[in-house]
Amino acid sequence: MNRNSWFANGKLLITGEYLVLDGAKALAVPLKPGQHLTVNTSEKGILNWTATSPEGTWFKAKLKLPTLKVLETTSKVRADRLVLLLQKAIDQSAHLLKNIQGFDVETKLDFNPEFGFGSSSTLIYCLAQWAQIDPYKLQQQTFGGSGFDIACADARGPITFQRYKDTIQIQHAKIPSSISGFLYFVYLGKKQQTSKSIRDFRKNASFTSTDIDTITSITNQIIKTDSLDEFEMLLLEHEKMLSLILKTPTIKSSSFSNYEGCVKSLGAWGGDFVLVSSREPKQQFSEQMKKRGFHIIFSYADLVLR
Repeated sequence: MNRNSWFANGKLLITGEYLVLDGAKALAVPLKPGQHLTVNTSEKGILNWTATSPEGTWFKAKLKLPTLKVLETTSKVRADRLVLLLQKAIDQSAHLLKNIQGFDVETKLDFNPEFGFGSSSTLIYCLAQWAQIDPYKLQQQTFGGSGFDIACADARGPITFQRYKDTIQIQHAKIPSSISGFLYFVYLGKKQQTSKSIRDFRKNASFTSTDIDTITSITNQIIKTDSLDEFEMLLLEHEKMLSLILKTPTIKSSSFSNYEGCVKSLGAWGGDFVLVSSREPKQQFSEQMKKRGFHIIFSYADLVLR
């Protein structure tokens, strides 16, 4: 029996944001929530696409096959992105949508698409599995990025990721409970578009090969330590360095003033989730964050595959 469903883990980037694009070693974690893709045959010559999340249906499109002409949709922008993905996948695949039958495709996110957990990367990975093609190549031909998120899609725990041109190195990593037991992910409520963040970075940032080496060194030290104090110190060093490169204040100085623990931006700066350390019990920590206006909070154990 042919397979008709696939799953990809969500992701969060702990270190190496932006500079991972130019060869820095990054630490990333796969998430328990991800995206499911299910395909069934249906009306001849039609592709019905439905995207759902815990909040309900967030996108629908009806496409004509084999042209991929959009017949109906709830969002032209999203439909255009879907058509781009499908066309590039078809170009690489020996079988995807090559016959004249129709399909009902449903994608189901386990998380709110505004969370920045990888609604695009998980879709790319699942679509590549359906098409039996290279997900990294599909990503490069469509939305771009380093590929760390694709690596997280089928990872079983934290990884380090490093890319130089077309060479990718992925290694298993471990964040011990002496550290992870004090880590939380706090939602800032400002969705960042990765492709735009990359364009802005390319346009405005200034860095050297020494900066790339320094971030790699920080990542290497982070995955070796079992000390929360050292972990926090290294993340602080990372934040200060990226702040200078991006010419942007750290998230702690702009949104978490007077907070005693460590606050680290994750992925594109300015939105989505931040990593926060706390030695307080979860209930106390959550109350403290709510007083600051942040109401969506996950512990490391809640969210990360390990």
